[in-house]
Parts: sequence; structure tokens; C-alpha cells
Amino acid sequence: MSLPLTSGAAEPPAWLWNGDEPRIVSVFQPIVDLMTGEAIGYEVLSRGVGPIQAPHVLFTKARVEGVTWELERACWTAAVRRISLLPAEDRRVPFFFNVGPDVLSDPRFGDGSTLELLARHGMSPRQIVLEITETSAFADWEQLQRLTRQCMGHGFGIALDDFGAGHSGLVTLVNSAPHFIKLDQALVRDIHRHSYRQHLVKSLVDFASSVDSTLIAEGVETWEELSVLLRLGIRHAQGFLLARPANEPPRPSQEFELRRREAIRTLHFQNDEDDETVGGIVIRRLCVDSGLTTEELDRFFRRTPGLDHVVILEEEKPRALVTRQHFFAKTAGPFGYPLLQKKLAELASNEQPLVVEDNMAITALAKVAMERPPESLYDPVVVIDAKGRFLGTVTMKQLIARATELEVRAATGANPLTHLPGNRMIERWIRQALQGSEFTVIYGDLDHFKEYNDRYGFLQGDKLLRLTARVLSESLHLLPRGSHLGHVGGDDFVLVCPDAVEPSTLEAICQRFDEEKRALFDATDLERGWFEATDRKGTSVEVPPVTLSLAVLDSRKMGGHVHPASLSGLAASLKKKVKELAASTRASTFMFERRAQP
Repeated sequence: MSLPLTSGAAEPPAWLWNGDEPRIVSVFQPIVDLMTGEAIGYEVLSRGVGPIQAPHVLFTKARVEGVTWELERACWTAAVRRISLLPAEDRRVPFFFNVGPDVLSDPRFGDGSTLELLARHGMSPRQIVLEITETSAFADWEQLQRLTRQCMGHGFGIALDDFGAGHSGLVTLVNSAPHFIKLDQALVRDIHRHSYRQHLVKSLVDFASSVDSTLIAEGVETWEELSVLLRLGIRHAQGFLLARPANEPPRPSQEFELRRREAIRTLHFQNDEDDETVGGIVIRRLCVDSGLTTEELDRFFRRTPGLDHVVILEEEKPRALVTRQHFFAKTAGPFGYPLLQKKLAELASNEQPLVVEDNMAITALAKVAMERPPESLYDPVVVIDAKGRFLGTVTMKQLIARATELEVRAATGANPLTHLPGNRMIERWIRQALQGSEFTVIYGDLDHFKEYNDRYGFLQGDKLLRLTARVLSESLHLLPRGSHLGHVGGDDFVLVCPDAVEPSTLEAICQRFDEEKRALFDATDLERGWFEATDRKGTSVEVPPVTLSLAVLDSRKMGGHVHPASLSGLAASLKKKVKELAASTRASTFMFERRAQP
């Protein structure tokens, strides 16, 4: 759906307009903040009536009959009328409308009818985000810049739709500088099976963060996709898994909410008794009832200069956060006095604070908090317990200071080459795993790494270690939720998993390593299947390709109580066997410990 433009037809067709009434049905699909479970906006989709209900049928018929502009006008009119009738609670977030390059660049685009229509129905351009679709290319990039700036000047938000699947995506991105970037579903579909897509999405997450743009994953349909997207840093998503389009703005189901919270817990919440959580630094500050008037709060702020913010509660649960700065910005000036007569809940209806549970890890919260929009970046964080009851708040000064201390402490134990956690963290993970009913510890190292270093040099050897770390790290989503990867040192790595691991997963890791390591060998060595190195006696020897050996300790096969000290002994024995297997097959491989512990 695009913007309402002046009609190019003498009289609109009856299948599209019935007098002044458009024969279009508007439906809504939520764009969800995966951290909070709340909708940050709704995409508005248009449907026809009767046999032309499907969007592709509707727009094809309009194009064939030459009434595309009438269809655009009908879609826009129907949507604005429908939105204006929604409850205030549903209208507190923006609505996303699709607009193609042909529409955006048409001279009739800026005739003023859009602003007129919005004003007529009591709406503002700030409630609308224009999604620039990539179905065709812009011929004039300077025109695109001018048009997007003009729209932003009126107050419209700008989103780049279907990014990654259309025409000149990067050029459109650079020239439109959008507030939102929506990843095309082609990048999202089965992303858990494609490492290349994961690399691309991770780089886009970093890019969007650096330019203060919100990245949204479209077309999310499975939990496997969502789990990987979360791990890559995606915070906002849209798709059938979250909610299907509906006549009323829908919200994700209770089942989705339960699984979403569990997924967030796995990523961000306390993993070990030694982890520091936000509950340890929370402070109970002033909270008020939603029935308080803004005039009463004004007196509170003026009598207490050190009072930075208050939290509005309803039955022990936080409804909104009001900071001193935002409060006086709204109530000052010529319109300030009427606002002081309102209930505080009315004034704060759009104040949506970041709300987290008390057992969220401090370092994880710091990252999430810094991804907020500029206008709320330094607002305090509201902390609740597992039942949603208000506990207190944490200021950004507190959070940043403590997170920095923890990051410095963690960095002292990380491997300087791969930046993976070292022995101290690995020991913590193993202790935690041993407390569960089932666990798997995987010891991985490289065969013939010393000879490779001698033949190719230490710089190339470092590349091979980093490649190993990357392959293992990017395979974590294939392992049980909550798995960890550490680097002991040299060519030794450890994976700690809180559940059983399927052989097919280990096989996939070995195959991927063997494929990607080829880039670090000379073509001649690859062709003949060995490389030349010098042994300790100075004799030239033929060495097979470097392989990855995985020694797998599965608690189900070990029997009884397992002591942490016994794991290293079992692993040493098993590593010798798996190395012999790798040498015989000249391929990376794995082996499970099969004997029961006496």
C-alpha cells in the first residue's frame, strides 16, 4: 500500500470505490521488540473485496486497467480511516505503509493530499513510517535523497523494505538514510542453516547500531530462525511466528510470549552463580499511583531537586516512567498549564520504559540499553521480579560503570587471539553443567598444527586458529540452548553443553571446518593431499592436512556421579583415539566416550 495521490482516471471503477467509500480492507501485522514482547509498530496491509481479495490479484488488476493511482488512494484512505478509529492504546506506535520507487518519484506524490487526509482524521505524519520497497530501482539518487528528506521534514519516518533482495539495495540504503531497515525474508528463511547469511546479518546488526537505525527481520516463521537471529543481535522481528495479519492490531500469543521469554533468558540472563545480575544494583526509588495529577508531580519535582525520575504503578506493576527532563519539556511553555490539570497517566501514555527482570546479566543489559533510541538512551531501566512486580530502577550511570568493571575483569581471562573465554570461564561452565541431569563436554584440537605452523608460518597459523574459533562459534546455534565455547590455549578448544549433542551436529561442524580450511593451504598441497614439513630430527616428511578432532564426553554414557577432575583424564584418553581415526581417514572427525565410569 502506498500514498493517496490525485486520481488519473475520470471515474474510479466500482470494484474499487463505492462512492466515497474505498472497497479495501486494511489489516495489521505487528513488528515486535523481542526484548520486551511489545509491538513497536504495525505494518498496514491491504486486501480487496470478494474475488480480488488477494493482494497480488488486487494490484495486478489495477495495473492492467490503468487505475494504479486510484488503488493507491483507496488503500491509503481506507487505512487512515481505520487507524483513526482504533483505541488510543493501539495508536501509540507508528504504522508502516509500503511505497514503491515509482510512487515516491512521481510528480503527483507531493500534492499535499496526504497531509490533508491525516489532518482530517486527527492524525500526524509522525504516526506513519513510509516503507520504500526495492521492487524496482531509482534512476535518480539525488531525487531519492531530496524526497526522503522532504518526507522526514514533514515528520514521516522512513524504512527500507525488503533489504537484500531488490535493486541496488546498498545504494538505496546510503541515499535514503532510513530510520528502519527491514531484512527481506529471503535472508531470514532457514538462516540457521546458512553461515554466510549469518555473517551478513551480523554485519548489518553492527552497521544499523552505528547509524542509529532499527533493524527488523521480516518473514520469521520458525523458532530455529528466531533463535539464530537473537544470537546475531536482532532485536525486532515480524512474521507468522509472531502473529498473522488481522483486522484488529494483533499481539503475539501467550505461547509465543512464554517461549520468547525463555529464549531471552537463555541469551541474557544469569548462567552461573558467579554472574552479576541487575538485581544486585537495583535501587527502590519514588513510585506513584497512576491517579496522581501532573500538578502534584510538578510539586514533587520542584520540592526535591535531586529527584530524577518516578515510576507510575498500577497494582505493583510499572506502567510508565517519567523523568524530570521529559516532564518539564512537556509541561513548560504556553501549553504547560492545561497539561498540569491532567492525570499523570494521560501525560505519560507514551512513556514506554525498558523493563527487565532482576536476574538479567548486567553486561547483557548494558548492551540492550545502549540500543535504545537517542531520546530515551539515558533513561533509567525499570526492574521487576519474575511475576512482573516493581522492584526499583537502575540509572545508566550505575549500569555503565558496573558493566565496564565486569567487562575488564572478563577480558583479563580471554584468549588474546580469538577473544574467547579461557580456563576460568570454562571451569565455571563445567561446574554448572555437572549440576544438571545431562551434559556434554567436547574437547577439540587440531591435528598436525605444529607442522602447519612450521611450514606456513605463525601468521598463517594464527589465521587457522581464528578460523577454528569462528567455525565453532558460529555452530553454537546447532548445539543445545545455553552451550558455551572456550579457548584453553594453543589449538585446544572446549564446548560445554547443558544437554546431549546429536552426532549429525558434530558431523556438520567437521565438514564445515574441512571445507573452510582449504583457503589456508597452497593449491599444490591441496591437490596432492599433503604438505611438506621438517620433523624434530631435521628430516623432511609428508604431513596429512590439518584436521579437527572432537572428543565427546556424554554424561549419559559415563554413569554415576562425575567429578570435574575426572573429565580431563577421560578426555586425554579419548583424544588419542579420535586423532588416530582422523589420521586414518584424513578428515576431521569426532568420537564419543563409550565406556561407563567405574
